[in-house]
Amino acid sequence: MQHGFRSCFDGGLLRWLLSLALLIGPAVTLGVIGYWEHQNALVVGAGVLVLFAVALVRAHPVWRPPASASVVLLYVIALVWLWLPNRHAPAGLVSMAQGGLLIVAVVLAASHHLLRTGVESLRRANKWCGRLLRRRRWPASLFDCRTLPEVVALREVVFDEVRPVLALLADPRPEILCAALSALEYRPHWRLGEAELILQIARQNPHPAVRAAAVAAMANMENADQIAELARFLRDPTPEVRAAAAKALLWNAEANWPFARDGVKEALAAPELAHDGPLFTAGRLPAAAFADLVTWAEEHAPLAHRAIHTLIEQYRRDLRDGEHPELASQLATLMLDSSVSPALRVELAALLRDHNFLTPDLLDRLTNLDQPGPIRLFAAEQMLRMNPNDPDGVDVLRGLARQPNREMALAVAQVLQNVLGMELGLIDDELPPPNSKLAAEIARRVLLWANGAPPDAVRPTPPPTPGFRGPRRGTATGTTPHPTRDNVSIHPPVAPPPPPAASIDDDNLGEDSIHEPQPREKSDDHSSPSLGDSINW
Repeated sequence: MQHGFRSCFDGGLLRWLLSLALLIGPAVTLGVIGYWEHQNALVVGAGVLVLFAVALVRAHPVWRPPASASVVLLYVIALVWLWLPNRHAPAGLVSMAQGGLLIVAVVLAASHHLLRTGVESLRRANKWCGRLLRRRRWPASLFDCRTLPEVVALREVVFDEVRPVLALLADPRPEILCAALSALEYRPHWRLGEAELILQIARQNPHPAVRAAAVAAMANMENADQIAELARFLRDPTPEVRAAAAKALLWNAEANWPFARDGVKEALAAPELAHDGPLFTAGRLPAAAFADLVTWAEEHAPLAHRAIHTLIEQYRRDLRDGEHPELASQLATLMLDSSVSPALRVELAALLRDHNFLTPDLLDRLTNLDQPGPIRLFAAEQMLRMNPNDPDGVDVLRGLARQPNREMALAVAQVLQNVLGMELGLIDDELPPPNSKLAAEIARRVLLWANGAPPDAVRPTPPPTPGFRGPRRGTATGTTPHPTRDNVSIHPPVAPPPPPAASIDDDNLGEDSIHEPQPREKSDDHSSPSLGDSINW
């Protein structure tokens, strides 16, 4: 009932009041005459007509088909009910009431048949289309054209008469095209050639707002080729057009999915859209789509990543809405299924954790040796976040750290540094590239920790203290370092001193006492090397 009254007010307060007056008019007439003439039968008839009016209050406006025929019947019943007990009464108030009921019934019947011919709908469509053509002020963004009063009024008329709106599609102005296509949004029925015209505009028009409006108008198309063509707009370069195509495909998702499946897969696998996030952010996917997305989660990137993000977004909205109480247990079963992609299982575990559905029993089962490494790492991290001294979580981390996988070692290092507070050299908690020197050093420290090394061996070496550069290693202060290529003097070398003269032994003076000089032994002193020996090439 609240929805019916809200929709009535959305259609205009004056029109709603007029509908309400037409509905309660017969009952009020019988009630007043019955009270004035003291006729209980008329009062009972007024109560019966009130019940009929309550049943028709949702049909707004009531003077248009198909509700207008029921309202005419309501007035005929009131007229007969008033005439039967007063058929022999003299002319007076009763006769005036009968005349008024008869006039209103005739007017409603004429309006009903006039509207059935389509003349009134054609007149209204021409009126609103003319106002659009005469409009001089337009919204700053063409995407806001769908909220114009003329467009809202045309959207109600096109269900009966669409020819004036289709005539606007020949106008070259993008604002007129956007307004006309917005009036055709989610039109339920298309005649021959109309859908092809909309599809041609969506393909050829350069304005994103016009393409998005054309895609939204194609939501209710039932032709397989047209649905497949609609799915191709999921790769449009404009995000608004892609969002409109996704929303249009979900309008009748159960019937559209078999024909849109290939287009959806191509959009998820497109490299240029790898960072576009989940594909369907609104609406409910059919069961066949969930099965396909689970299968695509095992493919290569970016198809796998976007399929997983799309699934998680759907499951997150379902858990938040709470309309499916059994969903949590179904997701837990899917998370433990070994045939499902490990990446999807990790995301499912994180989703269950965020909604407090990840029980300790599930965590314990995720640490089994038959589970993939990413699953065990996730479970160990959650255990250590709840209890940093959990021996099971530490044992799982040690086992993962011993694996010959540098990426896994970096992931373990991230857990050790962020959860357990161990300093392993990660900068800003970001993982370095696996083939970098820093990654190799971190992996070495993680392996030392896994093998039980003391904390000092695992802790990274502090960087050098900034300041003046000290003396070179292996030299003392005040001594000359070993000459190298960098410190060779540009001056010519100094000749070595001449050898000492022959020595005279004072104890053995004689004619043969003068000895010949002995050859000099090779010295180990490198304080004065030759130039050739001092250059280390």
